[in-house]
Amino acid sequence: MILAVAGGKGGIGKTLVATSLALANAPLQFLDCDVEEPNGHFFLRPRIRKASGVSITVPRFRKWKGEVCPEAAEICRYGALAVVGEEMLVFPELCVACGGCFLLCPAGTLEPVDYPVGVVKESVGRSGIEFIAGELKVGSQRTTEVIRAAKDRLERGRDTVVDCPPGSGRPVLEAIRGSDFCLLVTEPTPFGLHDLRGNKKLLDILQIPGGVVINRSGTGYDGIHRWCREENLPVLAEIPFDRELASAAARGRTLPDVSPDWNRKLKDLWERIKKR
Repeated sequence: MILAVAGGKGGIGKTLVATSLALANAPLQFLDCDVEEPNGHFFLRPRIRKASGVSITVPRFRKWKGEVCPEAAEICRYGALAVVGEEMLVFPELCVACGGCFLLCPAGTLEPVDYPVGVVKESVGRSGIEFIAGELKVGSQRTTEVIRAAKDRLERGRDTVVDCPPGSGRPVLEAIRGSDFCLLVTEPTPFGLHDLRGNKKLLDILQIPGGVVINRSGTGYDGIHRWCREENLPVLAEIPFDRELASAAARGRTLPDVSPDWNRKLKDLWERIKKR
């Protein structure tokens, strides 16, 4: 089973849930696809074995050819190309590697070159967990390319937990894509409900079944439960609003590290997800 764990914003407890589930049901694969701020390693403490660069193909102007291609600059929606007099300026940090400029320009005007956008690290963490993490290069915007590169290391047929980026945009969609089930982590507040609605739309688009984990429960707000009943979205687990748990998570400890009872509960949660 490939299980994705997503949430509407940073700090919701998504990585705590993902790493706790992984430890309770190890050995398996763990993919940290929150490439802008990966932090699964704080909880699983892996030892890096291999790091591979991730790059995209961008154009480079060959001035000696003496030709410019204003058509390519006009069709580039992201402003990665500009024609200034007899020069073509290329801004690789804006390029999405669509290849349109190579099709439009005369042969040889533009040269394809590799532009680094991130790195994928492979390692082994606690309890023999195979840990794979994508890490975006500082200043780069090619989040989805790094996520895809990390997911290319995924071994089909093995149990896998995918820690997704926060939000409900394209990077989250790319991280969830191909999963068998998605756990949506939220909090019992109106803001948590707003973000949960956005995440549910992604699951509907991808046609992937999902369930909800409510973190910091027990505050008295019932909006999450009512909305989940209306949407036929099951609430599969609740993590109480507890100072000891919050303090442990801040020190890089997972739920099973706090209490053996959580180990049993998370194993049961895993089996219930498999049945669904």
